[in-house]
Formats: sequence, C-alpha cells, structure tokens
Amino acid sequence: MPGPLRPGIDATDRSEVLSRIGKPATINRTRDFDGVFRRGKRHRGRFMTLVCLWRPEGELRVAFAAGKLVGSAVARNRQRRRLREAFRGLWPAMAHHAADVVFLAQPSAADADFAALKTEMAKLLQRAGVTAVGKGRGRSASG
Repeated sequence: MPGPLRPGIDATDRSEVLSRIGKPATINRTRDFDGVFRRGKRHRGRFMTLVCLWRPEGELRVAFAAGKLVGSAVARNRQRRRLREAFRGLWPAMAHHAADVVFLAQPSAADADFAALKTEMAKLLQRAGVTAVGKGRGRSASG
C-alpha cells in the first residue's frame, strides 16, 4: 500500500484527498504545447526531460510525450502511461502552482524500473521549483 501523501494523511485517506484536489489539467491544444517547448525551461534527466513554463495565474497543466526514438507506438504509449502513473503520486504536492509542465520520455526510460522513474521525476520537479519542496518559480535563491 502506498505511503503517506503528506504528514498526517495516511493511505486510507488517499481517495478523499485526490477527490478534493481533482485530476491535473492536461495541455490539449497544439498552440499551448508548442508554447511550452518554445518558451519553457528544460530540465534534463537520464530517463526523461521536463519542460516547464510558468504562467501568471491558473492551475498546473501537464502533458506526457514520447518521441519516435523511444520505439514503436506500443512502446511510446507504455512510456507515457508509466510517466503518468509516476506523476499521479506526486500530484497532490503541486496542485496549486500555475505552470505548464511537459514530460518527454527518453529511450532509456524503457529499461528503467518504476522506482527510478518516480525518483527522477521528483528530482526534476524539485529542480524546476514545481513541488512544494522547491524554491518556487524555478529560480535559485541567488537569482
């Protein structure tokens, strides 16, 4: 059974918390997706690349993508599903941010175990400043 979402909230309360927060909004329009790639900041990892574009207001929107280098359509869909599932456990900690986030699966993600994907995703989100642990707005304390 999954561990606590936050201190004081155990796994039995998970459905209550998720129903209160809801599901993350997705980036659906090509114009929005292209804007994230043009103006967003990239954070590269071993198994995925995170592209984050901060917005002045609104909610967190997310998308998952896998290019043809990842493999066949079946392999790409599998990697997108794995990324989506890894994100699901991290979602409650960042529901309040106004940003567009795109995760791009790398070919090496196919060989990675799920725990490694989730760990790397958490590190990339923290580096981008999207999680509650991060410094906010993707900037370091010095500038």
